[in-house]
Amino acid sequence: MTVTESSVAQERPRRALTETLGGQLLSLGVLALVLLVLTIVAPAVWDGPWLWASVVVVAAATGLALLGQGPLYEANWLPVLVPAMDLLVIMLILGETDVPRIVAMLAVVPAFWLGFVGRRRGVVIAAVGGTAAGVQMALKIADTTGTTMAANAVGAVLVPLALIAAAFFADTYTGRFDRQQVILLEREREKTALAQQLAADGALLDAIFETARIGLMLLDPSGAIVRVNPTLSEHPALAGARIRDALGGATYLDLESRQPMPNEETPFARAARGESFDNLAFWIARPGHDMFAVTVSSRPLMVAGEFRGSITSIDDVTTYMRMLDDRDDFVALISHELRTPLTSISGYLELALDEEMPAEVHGWLNVVRRNSDRLRTLVEDLLIVGEMSRGELHLQPAEVDLRDVARDAVATLAHRAVRRGVELRLVDGPAAPIVADARRMSQVLENLISNGIKYTSDAGFVEVRVDVDGEDARLQVADDGPGVAAEESARVFERFYRSSAARASGVQGAGLGLWICRMIVQAHGGSIAFDSVVGEGSVATVRVPLAP
Repeated sequence: MTVTESSVAQERPRRALTETLGGQLLSLGVLALVLLVLTIVAPAVWDGPWLWASVVVVAAATGLALLGQGPLYEANWLPVLVPAMDLLVIMLILGETDVPRIVAMLAVVPAFWLGFVGRRRGVVIAAVGGTAAGVQMALKIADTTGTTMAANAVGAVLVPLALIAAAFFADTYTGRFDRQQVILLEREREKTALAQQLAADGALLDAIFETARIGLMLLDPSGAIVRVNPTLSEHPALAGARIRDALGGATYLDLESRQPMPNEETPFARAARGESFDNLAFWIARPGHDMFAVTVSSRPLMVAGEFRGSITSIDDVTTYMRMLDDRDDFVALISHELRTPLTSISGYLELALDEEMPAEVHGWLNVVRRNSDRLRTLVEDLLIVGEMSRGELHLQPAEVDLRDVARDAVATLAHRAVRRGVELRLVDGPAAPIVADARRMSQVLENLISNGIKYTSDAGFVEVRVDVDGEDARLQVADDGPGVAAEESARVFERFYRSSAARASGVQGAGLGLWICRMIVQAHGGSIAFDSVVGEGSVATVRVPLAP
């Protein structure tokens, strides 16, 4: 038996105790009326002992019912005993020969009462009482004639059945009622627990919103701002404006190129669509205010499989990004200062190498020249990084065939491929006219091809392919090098990042080439991707819109 069923089973007898007195008073009234009628129509019934005995029993039952409201309140047996005594009263009255047999039908009331409060015990008591009444009537059949004999014969069968049926019906009804009450109590308890859980969840959500030191924003399914926490609403960069107005009039810029992001690609538009993302960084520019940088993460709120909005966290990283800007400015300044002496060193090295000198000295100067060339290339890359970080990448677009750019890049780097023993080939393909800065696109191609040559093993290959895919010109540079693990290939376009395979190869590099490629391609409205399989090679894919 469950806790709920036990509580219901305990509660029912307590209710029955309070109802016992009322039921007994009703029975007492009915019996008094019956005895009054019998006294009027057949006073001789009081000559025998049966009616006097019934009076004593009913008085005792009434007394017990009264005690059930006081000293015997905790007596769970009392609600069963009182109707059993009332059933006995009926049996005693029927013991008098002159009492009409119809009085036996009064036993249906205590029988029903027994089934209600005593359940199966009550049914057994009613069956015993009914059987006793039936036997009593059956024994009087031989001593009676006519209508009385017929009444005794019918009553001997009907009374036991009627009492048993009444008690059984009451028992069945009470069981059904108890089960329904258990169900209702369980549902009520579940509703109460759910309400308490919802209240606790609501309090927790309120506490998180109020105490979180990063900005939190709740969006509804339409993308409208429902709620923001104090950290966000009181942010100094918002200058006291309403968050809806402030963000509604803002421009979102890419973190590195500082180019405006398409409206459908802004973090808040993506959050409104129910997308899930982490640490998406960008600049927010508002007319008449300083830009500030943030990182945004978002998760959709799903309830029973239905999209109910999104919760978005916003963290201010302006100070950190300003520090990176200062670093880039410093690197650009140092790089600019280094370029002049490096140019001078390279010039004098060229002059020195044209002079007659011992072969050993000539070899030393060649080593110096190679390293100065490498240093000059690094300085040029750092200067380009500085320009791009400040959004100062200036393009000179014109219509150009991407295939011609690829052909020139392959020709430029052919001698390097021959030195490494790498096969460099350009696959035949259609013309791919684009509007682009030819010098910058050459820089992209040369970086990609140069990487392929550097990291491909001897006797390997680097394949360049240019074709048209829909509305884009597509450039692919593939190699059969060692490849990059999946967790590293997602980071190859980060500044200064070099994969473990690149570091292990011993090939020199600063990890800037692919970052520069990405920035140039994005400035042309295109995209670049990198796919790699360890042990099989890598493929870099560039897409740029075709010329209109």
